Amino acid sequence: MKLKPIPAFFFLLWLTILLLIYFIVQKPAFIGVGGGLLRFTGSLLFDALFIFTGLGLGYWFAPIDSSPTQRLVFLPGIGMGILGLAGFLLAIGGLANSYSMPLILLAVLFLCRKNIAHALSDARIVLYALVETSQVAPWWMPFFGLMFLVFAVIYSFAPPVEGFDGLFYHLTVPSLWLRDSGLRLMDMPHYWFPSLMEGMFVWPLSLGFDSSTQFIHLIFGLLSCLLVWDLTSRLFGIRAAWWSLAIFMSMPSLPWLSAWPYTDMGLVFFSLAALSALIFWRETNRVGWLLVCGAMSGFAVGIKYTSFLLPVIILVFLIVWRRSERYSFLKTVSIFVGMAILTGGVWYLRNWVWMGNPVYPFVFGGLFWDDFRANWYSGARTGIGWNFLEILSLPVVAMLGYKDQNFFDGRYGPLFLVLLPSGIVVLWNAWRIKQKNFDALCLLAIFGTIFILVWALGVIDTMHLFQARLLWPGLAALIPILAAGAGELQKLDLPKLRISFIFSTIVGMMIFVFLLDFGLLILDRKPWSAALGLETRASYVSQMQPEYAQALALVEETPPSAYIYLINESRSYWMERQVQPDPIHDNLAHDLYLYPANEDLLDAWREMGYTHVLIRNASFYMESKDENIDTERFSSLVAGLIKLDETSDFILFEIP
Repeated sequence: MKLKPIPAFFFLLWLTILLLIYFIVQKPAFIGVGGGLLRFTGSLLFDALFIFTGLGLGYWFAPIDSSPTQRLVFLPGIGMGILGLAGFLLAIGGLANSYSMPLILLAVLFLCRKNIAHALSDARIVLYALVETSQVAPWWMPFFGLMFLVFAVIYSFAPPVEGFDGLFYHLTVPSLWLRDSGLRLMDMPHYWFPSLMEGMFVWPLSLGFDSSTQFIHLIFGLLSCLLVWDLTSRLFGIRAAWWSLAIFMSMPSLPWLSAWPYTDMGLVFFSLAALSALIFWRETNRVGWLLVCGAMSGFAVGIKYTSFLLPVIILVFLIVWRRSERYSFLKTVSIFVGMAILTGGVWYLRNWVWMGNPVYPFVFGGLFWDDFRANWYSGARTGIGWNFLEILSLPVVAMLGYKDQNFFDGRYGPLFLVLLPSGIVVLWNAWRIKQKNFDALCLLAIFGTIFILVWALGVIDTMHLFQARLLWPGLAALIPILAAGAGELQKLDLPKLRISFIFSTIVGMMIFVFLLDFGLLILDRKPWSAALGLETRASYVSQMQPEYAQALALVEETPPSAYIYLINESRSYWMERQVQPDPIHDNLAHDLYLYPANEDLLDAWREMGYTHVLIRNASFYMESKDENIDTERFSSLVAGLIKLDETSDFILFEIP
């Protein structure tokens, strides 16, 4: 009996040796992807932690008498907006790291754990309502909607390589906050743009889960769909609500863009949420909805400067609705403005303190900014101009997308223009019969129209603004009216010709084509291969962005202490060196403008600490295709540098 431990020990040793030999030689696939699976699992867990924390946090601010759908839509947005502000403040305070951020989320989740039970109860009610009401919609609407959601979720698992602006600043800026443990003077206009969504991205980036930023953006896309569904249901009934989802599904870029680390769906959601909260306040006169309206407006202006139209238009409506009641008017405006400043003012205060301009670099200019850069950035007089035919055809041209600065980002499909006449009929009938919800329809229509007209004025002046995705907040506000217009098509039905059925069938076929296109895109890109570790990230980046992969490889060839000056390359995410990007592709032109001689220019580069220069498309400049560049001087400048390496798209130099 005393000898048993010894044979047992030798048996376990023998078992261990043989298994190690076997797995070392055989190398099962699971071992190769183990690290990827762990990373993927960690990313999913963090996604769940962030979303549930935002949900629980938001449920502390539930308006009285709000419905389950309203709570499930508005409150996660409020919670994630607060997390965005907190992420920014923690990052610039040097408190954001891989240890503190998950601990803070867990602590907040523990404090609001009871709210999660309420949120899950609301989620069951909303899900049941969606399933039950889907019976009044054509069969394809809920099925196609579910498939779009599944595809978008799968696509969001991929490394964030395809969204240009994500690699340019949506991911780069919060990464710089984390790296520098705070703010620093940065010659990059986009570093100083409102950054609420970037504040949310700080949380997953602190742990290295950059794919989770895409999932956060996707959540705002889902919330936007639910918000429009609920608002349309209240204004026009459940059938129109389902048509509102169909209009969303008819936007080819929607699932694509939603799964990128962008900010557009956040702006769409907060804009719609502010307008919807104002409508609910108008109906109920409860101050809770006015507070929500102000908070959502503040969050919206914390995402893009272009959202300044939202609080201005809301303020005008408040004045019109309350102008005859002096005390009530002052109280209402104070509540709205105060809440908007509380949730959106931090970005403008930051810019005022650091750059001396709350809307840096616009209007008042500031550090690193001059007339040359302002003119370069604006692209004035490069737009379509005041050509009547160009302006008249602008809606169709924008829909087709062939002139768009970013074709794949902003394709909003043909259904908006198809339903425009019937949407106008809906507005006319609401005014004619003094419909109860006419005030709400006016708010949505005026906001959407003004937003679109301001965009059109920008396109008339500069091609830089010819980006259809900038239209989305305005287009989304019109969706409830257009969805009601789709229901009005039943009035065109004839005894032997059902126009509404033909329209529904054609739209279903069109959306199926978009769904198939998106599905094929997913199959082609195989996001799961990189997410699960079946393929290295470097390999995935090389396939999806071969040009940018060259830049990353050249940067890796420099010493860790290098300070690299980029020319004609805005993106710098994943560059593990100190880098000065070229945000508006004016680095070279601006330097040639500032320094009359190349010797002065090189001295200035050395004084600023640059050790290397990475030039994209150097041959482009040498062949004098850019009228802003003196090609002889550029060739002379390059001759004074030490060439280290070259690819088909980039050349790396050392500054001697």
